[in-house]
Amino acid sequence: GYGYEDFIEGYRPESNGDKIGFRLTDGLFKKLCIDASNAPDRKFFLIIDEFNRGDVPRIFGDLLTVLERDKRGQTVILPVSGKTFRVPSNIYLIGTMNTADRSISLLDAALRRRFGFVELMPDSKVLKDQLVEGVPLGAWLETVNGRICQHIGKDARNLQIGHSYFLHEGKPLK
Repeated sequence: GYGYEDFIEGYRPESNGDKIGFRLTDGLFKKLCIDASNAPDRKFFLIIDEFNRGDVPRIFGDLLTVLERDKRGQTVILPVSGKTFRVPSNIYLIGTMNTADRSISLLDAALRRRFGFVELMPDSKVLKDQLVEGVPLGAWLETVNGRICQHIGKDARNLQIGHSYFLHEGKPLK
C-alpha cells in the first residue's frame, strides 16, 4: 500500500555502483500538485480506488488540512524536505469505497468533513432491456436485490449486487 513517502515525498534507496544511499523523491500527489500549479487553467483529477483501505491520515499527513476547499492554495512546510508546498484549487480527488467493507467505519469525522460523499446504489435501468439467454438482466437484478433486502436483514442494503457487475466497457454484457 501507499504511504506518505509514496504519495507526498520520502527517501528512496538508490544504488550508485557499489554504494547504496538514499535520495529524496517526490511522490505521486506532490508531482500532480506541481503539474497543476504550472497549468492553472486546467483541471487535474486523482482517482483513488478503495480509498478507505488505506491509512488516509498517514498517507496525507498534515496535508489533510489543506485539502479543504477553503484552504486550497495555502502553503505548508513539508516535514521531510522542509520545503513549502500547496494544493492548488484545480486538483480534484475522487475516492471510491465499497460500503460492504467494514473498514468504512474507520473514516473519522475529520476525514468526513473534508470529502463529499455520493452514494451509488445498484441501478437496473442501466441494463435497459438487455437479455442474456432470454433473461432480462434489469428485471432479474431488481428481483435478486429485492430478495436480498427482504431476507438478509439489517445490512442487506449494502450487500446488493451492483449493476456494474453486468457491464463491460460501460455497456451491458451480451
